[in-house]
Amino acid sequence: MTGSGRGIGRSVARSLTEQGSRVIVNFKRHADEAQETLRILKAAGGDCVVVQADVATDQGVAALFSESQRMGGVDVLVNCAGLGLAAPATDVTPEMWNKQIDTSLRSVFMCSTKAIEQMRGKGWGRIVNLSSIAGIQGMPFLSVYSAAKAGVIGLTKAMAIELPSGLTVNAVAPGLVKTKMGESLISLLGEDETSWAKAHSLTGRLVTADEVAELVCFLSSDLGASITGQVLVIDGGQSLIHGREYLDAGSGLP
Repeated sequence: MTGSGRGIGRSVARSLTEQGSRVIVNFKRHADEAQETLRILKAAGGDCVVVQADVATDQGVAALFSESQRMGGVDVLVNCAGLGLAAPATDVTPEMWNKQIDTSLRSVFMCSTKAIEQMRGKGWGRIVNLSSIAGIQGMPFLSVYSAAKAGVIGLTKAMAIELPSGLTVNAVAPGLVKTKMGESLISLLGEDETSWAKAHSLTGRLVTADEVAELVCFLSSDLGASITGQVLVIDGGQSLIHGREYLDAGSGLP
């Protein structure tokens, strides 16, 4: 699992561990958070290791998959590493563009191709890519992040066509999730969580990291064998909230 030191990645790692998977926890920095993830997984009886590697680089990807090969080859890859830097599109520098694309899109491609090499010999494999509703409808001040997450969707669909029988690849597209990053974004907007969720979702609350994790685990299991090349949105209706405007306007429709 890339980017599994905290947030959604940590929740997915825990859920996979509870299902009996041996998990490689990957992180770029914040070793203390990765060690906390490791502690949680081991407390749940997990057989897991931590690998510090920047999957936005070729060297980092090579280090991560060298460890997976040593452990018997990868069966499930969850591409969770991502980076979103808020800025107006006209203020985005080439450095900002490269950093976000490399972390959020290039890493997905590089890790997936490495994983497929190890999965082919087994005839079974699952790849789950974390996209975002930003990649479906776009988000202001997150133009590069939106572009990268849209790229993840296109990559998912193209790879699904190429994969041999027994291997699947899907994307999960969360809305705003109740994590430190999600809560920080709401704070940046000058709103509180409760009022934001009521105004911008149909469920009236934020999606939890555990809910995203359960969806990822389903796609990673035998039960997900007939689902491939798909984008599953989990956003509490955030992407559909505009439809409420018609009801609020009293359109008279049933």
